Amino acid sequence: MKIQSVGMFNPSFTSERRKFDVQGHVGSTYDGILNSDVCYSPKNIVDTVEVNNVKKVLVSSLSSLNPKGGKFFHTEADGAEELLKVSKSDKVELLPLISCQPGISQDISVVEKLINQNKFYGMKFHPTMTQKSVKDNFDLYSEYISLAENKGLPCVFHSSTDGFSDPAEIVKLAENHPKHPIVLYHIDLMSSPNQVEKSIDLIADSVNSSKSNLFVDISWLTGFGDNAKQNENIINKVLEKIGPNRILFGSDTPISEMGDKNKYGAFTDFVENTIKNFYKGDEKEAELALNKIFYDNAEELFVNKRWFLENAKEQMKGWSNKNIIMTCGLALAGILLITGLVLTGKNRKKYDDHASNVVKG
Repeated sequence: MKIQSVGMFNPSFTSERRKFDVQGHVGSTYDGILNSDVCYSPKNIVDTVEVNNVKKVLVSSLSSLNPKGGKFFHTEADGAEELLKVSKSDKVELLPLISCQPGISQDISVVEKLINQNKFYGMKFHPTMTQKSVKDNFDLYSEYISLAENKGLPCVFHSSTDGFSDPAEIVKLAENHPKHPIVLYHIDLMSSPNQVEKSIDLIADSVNSSKSNLFVDISWLTGFGDNAKQNENIINKVLEKIGPNRILFGSDTPISEMGDKNKYGAFTDFVENTIKNFYKGDEKEAELALNKIFYDNAEELFVNKRWFLENAKEQMKGWSNKNIIMTCGLALAGILLITGLVLTGKNRKKYDDHASNVVKG
């Protein structure tokens, strides 16, 4: 999504609205769009978002999303260490997501140890960068999600129909873990309009039939280029098919244009205008949707996490019901056993008194 450059900073009209950006990055990688090596710091993020009234940013390590053997490859542990060194800004909270490597790491042991020892807000997966597809490593990805379920950590996925991060495969994963929140970044990055529409329908059908607990973010929907109308159509379709409760604001900051505070502000304006136009004539609904998408949904999903408490209660309730059934079953078995023994004793006495059953030595 190309945003025109502005010579000096002009605050966007959305700068009054607080924001929670669900997609930020630190670390090193090769940027194929800029055709250069890049290294992003927390300061790059803060300088871009603070003036746009962003209060919180989820941040993952690009370094540990590189393919194994590549110039910038870091392990899961290295990436976690990079994130945990991130200093906090007075006005912007940078909340770490642990970058995970299913297919490179053959089990969850490293990540499990890291999240037991440190505070993370979710688990990040980028099958395209790590070059480990969801389809070919399905069981491993599912194992990571099972760990996330136990720890109450939402999972976020780079999503694109490219043979690595296919939305269809991510939806299958989500349906294997129907209550756990899974976010598809970009919905279906740089795919054709028809393919994006298919992905939205697939996500909507899964969510609306209660097969999964999927969310989407609306960053870089069609990549670079003058695609404002196409991006607007995608947002409208997501609002129509999935609704504002499952849409999150994200930017990919500070990558490329989203490291420019002017363009970042213009992007937020575009999102706000699109949502307002969708709810044209109903300002109250528009305002509710805008607050949910820009802040409230992410706050609930990654910080408050009432969904995790509710899932835990349901699980406890399920265990209680099982225990009641088990206890009743054991009690019934005990009664039957005692009854059997009693009856057997009575019958034995009866038989012993009968002359024909007396054994003579």
